[in-house]
Amino acid sequence: MYDKANSAIERLNQLKSQHVKPVNNTSPPVRTQEEITIKPVADELLNIKTKPGKPAGRYDIAVVIGNANYSTGGTPNVDFALQDARVMKQYLTTTFGYDPANIIYLENATLAKMYEVFGTDNDYQGKLFKWVKPGQSRIFIYYVGHGAPDQESGEGYFVPVDATPQYIRTSGYKLSTFYENLAKIPAVQKTVVIDACFSGSSANGQLLQGVSGLTARLKSEPKASTAADILLTSAGMNQVAGWYPEKGHSLFTYFFLKGIQGSADTNRDGTITLGEMKAWLNDQVPYMARRLTGNEQQPVLLGRDSDELVVLKP
Repeated sequence: MYDKANSAIERLNQLKSQHVKPVNNTSPPVRTQEEITIKPVADELLNIKTKPGKPAGRYDIAVVIGNANYSTGGTPNVDFALQDARVMKQYLTTTFGYDPANIIYLENATLAKMYEVFGTDNDYQGKLFKWVKPGQSRIFIYYVGHGAPDQESGEGYFVPVDATPQYIRTSGYKLSTFYENLAKIPAVQKTVVIDACFSGSSANGQLLQGVSGLTARLKSEPKASTAADILLTSAGMNQVAGWYPEKGHSLFTYFFLKGIQGSADTNRDGTITLGEMKAWLNDQVPYMARRLTGNEQQPVLLGRDSDELVVLKP
């Protein structure tokens, strides 16, 4: 019996060696599908064990949108937007403690999808409004992708992946509509994190073809303070939001999540307040933007310093 077993093992090993053996001296060895798959940049935000946090409330709702691949000719892609969105979603379910069923997650959102989630100029009751339990839900919204100004009015718009920046008034999602509809949602607290610039420029080039960056500037910024209790945006309204290629993320999102990991918890009490996050981002983002690109990038951070962003478990 043992002789037969050993013979079978020997034969199996022979077959294995034949499987990986090159066809000839010039042919490469056959690679498995796992070996062929392109490996992503090593992501330290995921390689470092994500710290668990206090569970979010039963009715707390989050929206995550990552717009990376733009279909309009001439509109540059946002290289790290999908990685940013995917990691943000993971942090929301672990450190922020959201129920995955309470996260509205969109990759490469079209204008129709953004209307569906946030509502339109004429109907503010989108999916987010209908998911919220009045007086009990907290809201967390994260958007990463392009923003753009209308050339005539100077108003800011989110840029869906099917939008044409030159005709952003008819193909984009107006920032003022976003904030007006958000203000009508009866949630306990609303946190908005926007990793986009609205200057008409991007790290991959101009959005508005044939238009000078000096003339395509955001001339007015919607009043967000009445809609969001906490508002974090990646750059000033006429600045460019940069990337951190070595880390595989946008610069702002990378440092925001590093702060959530615990780097922003300066007093080490396990609670990261908005005041601590402001100090962390104001220290890290402008410095690294100047170092990486030579550009100025100053995050805009609004809200009460005492407000809690996340409570980490010991």
